[in-house]
Amino acid sequence: MNLFKIVVHKLNILLLLLPIAIVGCRSSIPEVDPASQVSRDNTQLVLNNAVLEQSNPQSNTVWKIKADNITYSDDNQIATLDKVVGNLFEGNSVILKISAKAGTIKNNGNVILLNGTVIASDPRNGSVVTSESIEWRPQEDLLLIKEKLDGIHPNLEVTARQGKYFTNIEKLEIEGDVVATSNEPPLQLTSDRLEWNIPQAQIISPGAVELVHYDKNQTITDKINSDRAELNLAQNKATLNQNIELVSSSPALQVATNFLTWNYQQRIGSTDRPIQILDRDRQISLTGNQGEINLPLQIAKLQGGVKGIDRQKASELYARNLTWKIDTEEVEARGNVIYEQTEPKARLTGDSASGSLKDNNVTVTSNGKQQVTSIIEN
Repeated sequence: MNLFKIVVHKLNILLLLLPIAIVGCRSSIPEVDPASQVSRDNTQLVLNNAVLEQSNPQSNTVWKIKADNITYSDDNQIATLDKVVGNLFEGNSVILKISAKAGTIKNNGNVILLNGTVIASDPRNGSVVTSESIEWRPQEDLLLIKEKLDGIHPNLEVTARQGKYFTNIEKLEIEGDVVATSNEPPLQLTSDRLEWNIPQAQIISPGAVELVHYDKNQTITDKINSDRAELNLAQNKATLNQNIELVSSSPALQVATNFLTWNYQQRIGSTDRPIQILDRDRQISLTGNQGEINLPLQIAKLQGGVKGIDRQKASELYARNLTWKIDTEEVEARGNVIYEQTEPKARLTGDSASGSLKDNNVTVTSNGKQQVTSIIEN
């Protein structure tokens, strides 16, 4: 059974209430004029500058709350608080600090409702959550955040319509118009749900998500959409799953795959699943069974059966592995190479190929020697 005590610094009226133990400073309690006493049935207990504490069976403090005023209901089951500050303890350490304009204590201290500019901070990880309404359940290690919230961390800020914070595992779950913003590197995540494991610097979006990366001038460089994402904030790495579409502005590319490991700071991605890279302006398309792309260096490497199509030049290139220099359209291909073009019509096969797609200047070699296997006449 919990021990719930009240330390009173100034007492207006004194009476027993709730199934709790009341401990006061006797020397600070003024004598009550009997003539001024009123009926017990019509009296509410009002405490000024009081401190409430709840302890566990081992006599360890679970939480401690200080309020300017504490008023109890007629049935002594509900305490109403003004100007609240409090702490949640684990052992002798403070693991949560709270403040609010007002509060209500129910269920013998197991449910605490906080309202009006509620601030909850976790000194273990430096996170702060603010909202207009929070339900605090100390025995369940839980904060229920019922209205729009803001969560702040040294390098991350999140907003959402509602959420939960699990104090025992330092995990924030939020939902509804979720936006998470990182300052370094500049990144914004939007989704409908998000799980933030703060000690692990891990964010999980179990549903559809959009990641937008900015440069130092706040210009969008990359935008990624997928059905699910997991971010490692310490490594600046996102792991994305299903229906992934990456749109880059520099270079102007579109990438599609069902799995992608993406370093959003370095702008480097890799996948072991089928991938397509599309340059819409130049109408060049590359597909492979796996690959990687380095956007700052403008290089893409595809493996496991690659097909390259240049629709403007009406040419196609097939190979086991291919490296594409995006800005110059130069290609290097290895393994079972087939090159076909329409003007002039030609079909070349060999072990390797190199050249430029933009001017159909591709050399196919076999065993170290240039070889034209077949020329197709008009």
